[in-house]
Amino acid sequence: MLQVDRASTSAERQSPLVLAAQRLVGRIEGLVLEVAKLRADNAALRREVRDAVALLETAGSASGNGRRAARATTAVKSASPRRRRRAHAPKGRATPAEVTADVVRAVLVKLGESTAAEIAAEITSAGAPVGGRAVRFLAERAGATTRVGEDGQRRYRLG
Repeated sequence: MLQVDRASTSAERQSPLVLAAQRLVGRIEGLVLEVAKLRADNAALRREVRDAVALLETAGSASGNGRRAARATTAVKSASPRRRRRAHAPKGRATPAEVTADVVRAVLVKLGESTAAEIAAEITSAGAPVGGRAVRFLAERAGATTRVGEDGQRRYRLG
């Protein structure tokens, strides 16, 4: 009769999942070591590049060709205290004060039904530069009714 050693069979009969996990852990440990080596190499290469740039800067300044090294100017800029960016100034009224709802109403009486761009062009030709967006706003305040024309544009009219 064949005798089976229980200790050896339990090791041989491990789950395939456990074996796969052990292989995976071994591979991950190998990758961690490789990443550590690459980081050390990277740090050494950075030091070498920094030294080479410094050498080129000193060689350029020693040659006296009149050109300053670009790195030196950035070093001076970074050494200065950081300043806050200037905030945007508040916008004033973009539409001239002369252009009011009454002006838009008068143009609508003159032109009849028209688009905001046509109204703006008429007011601008009279000497007060204005855009279509302002005209849309002012036309609503002037009591104009809006409808969408066949061309898809909004048209304004009084009444």
